[in-house]
Amino acid sequence: MTDISVIVPIYNVEPYLEECLDSLTAQTYRNMEFLCIDDGSTDASLPILQKYAAKDSRFKVISKPNEGYGKTMNRGLTLAASPWVGIVESDDFVKADMFEKLYEAAADSDADIIKCNFFKYRTGDGKEKNYSREYPERFFGKEICPIDEPEIYDAHSSIWAGIYRKAFLEENHIGFSETPGASYQDIGFHFQALSSARKIKIIEDALIYYRTDNLGSSVYHPGKIFCISDEIHTIEAYIGKQSAERQAKLWPICMRKKFYDYRWNYLRLAPEFQYAFLKLMAEEFTADEKAGKFKKVQWREERHREELKEIITDYTAFFRRTRSLDYVDERVQVAGIVNQKVYLKGILQEIREAECAVIYGAGIRGKWLAERLLEKGVPIAKLLFAVSRKEPGQYGTDDKIMGIPVIEISEITVEREPVFVMIAVKGEAQIEMLGTLHRLGIENAALVDEEFMKLVRIQI
Repeated sequence: MTDISVIVPIYNVEPYLEECLDSLTAQTYRNMEFLCIDDGSTDASLPILQKYAAKDSRFKVISKPNEGYGKTMNRGLTLAASPWVGIVESDDFVKADMFEKLYEAAADSDADIIKCNFFKYRTGDGKEKNYSREYPERFFGKEICPIDEPEIYDAHSSIWAGIYRKAFLEENHIGFSETPGASYQDIGFHFQALSSARKIKIIEDALIYYRTDNLGSSVYHPGKIFCISDEIHTIEAYIGKQSAERQAKLWPICMRKKFYDYRWNYLRLAPEFQYAFLKLMAEEFTADEKAGKFKKVQWREERHREELKEIITDYTAFFRRTRSLDYVDERVQVAGIVNQKVYLKGILQEIREAECAVIYGAGIRGKWLAERLLEKGVPIAKLLFAVSRKEPGQYGTDDKIMGIPVIEISEITVEREPVFVMIAVKGEAQIEMLGTLHRLGIENAALVDEEFMKLVRIQI
C-alpha cells in the first residue's frame, strides 16, 4: 500500500500541466500514487497524462466526461487508497521535498491534517519571491484544535497545501459540493475539515507554488461572481446539522468568514458587478443580524463592525463610498453575466411578477428599453417612465412617452409594491438614482447597463 494518495484534478490545463507533473515525478518521497483525473478536457491534457503514466507507474490516469470540479474531487477521494491524501491543482507545482516533509511531520503526530505555507507564483516573478505566510508564528510546529482558534480560519483555504488522514475524511463525511458550474468548492471543504479536526499541525515551510496568473481559472470568470455565496450557504447548512454546543462555537467563526469573504469578493469587482453583489450581501447580513449570528464575532478591526452596520442600514451609501472607480482585478474585465444572482429567475420574469415595471430615465436608453419590453409582450399598462423631476407640459399634454405615463420618481411609494425599477441612464447619474430609490424604500432595482441588456437580448 502507498502512504500518500495525491489527487490531481485536470481540465484544459495544457500550458501548465507538464510543469505540475514534473514536480510530482521529482518527489523525494517515493511511496505515493498520483490520481490524475481528467474531467473531459478538450485540449491535449489527456495525452500528456498518458505519456507520464507510461513512464512512471505512480501516475494513475482516470478519464471521464466533464462533470465539474466537485465531482472530480469526490471521485479522487473515493479512489484514494492511502492512509494520507494530498491535493495538487494541475496549474500549480510543488517542491521536490513537499510530501516528504509533510509525511515526516505526520509521523510523530496524531493530527488529522498537516498544513504548510506556499508561494504565490506568477510566471516571470521567480520561484521564491512571494512567500505567503498565512498563519501566525505561534502556530508553527504545534498541534492546534482549530475550533478553539478562529484565526486559523482567516488563512487562505489552500486545501492543496497539506495532507489529510483518509479515515478522518471518511468518518466525518467530508467532501466537495457538486453544484454544476460552481467555483470556490475548496471553501466548504476547508471549513468542514478544520471544524471536524481534533488537531491540525502547521509547519512553517512553503512547499507549493500556487499559480495566480492562470487567466483560465474559473475563479476569475465574471459568471462565477456569486458562486462564493453558494459555498458559504453550504457551510451554513453544515453548521445547522451540528450539536447546539458546536453551533455556538461555529456560528461566530462562520459569520466572521462570511463577512470577510463577501467583503473581499465585493471589493475586487467592477462597479456594475459590485452593486448586484452588495444587494445580496445586505439581504443576507440583515437576516443573519436578526438571527443574532453576528453577536460573538471577533472582528479583525472595529471599523469592520461599523461597515457591517452600514451595509445593513444603508448599503447604497456604502456603495457610493467604496465602489471601485476602475477594475481592481484585470481578470474580471471579460464579458459575463452581471446581475446573475439578483435576477436568478430571469429579468423578464422579474418584470412579469411585478405589478409595475418602472423605467427610471426617459432618454434614449429608456426609450429603447421600453420598445424592447413591449416587443417581448410586456403589457403597456404595466410600464411607467419615471424621472427625477419634470416640468408641466414637458412630455406633452398627457404626460406620456410612447403611450406610457411619465411620473416623478417621488410619486412611487412602497405601497405600490411590488415594483421593479430599471435605472436606464449611464455613468454617475446611476449613483444618484440608487440613493433616491433607497430613500424611497424601493430595493428591487437594476442598473440597465450593457450586461443587463444582453440578459434580455437587447442591443443598443
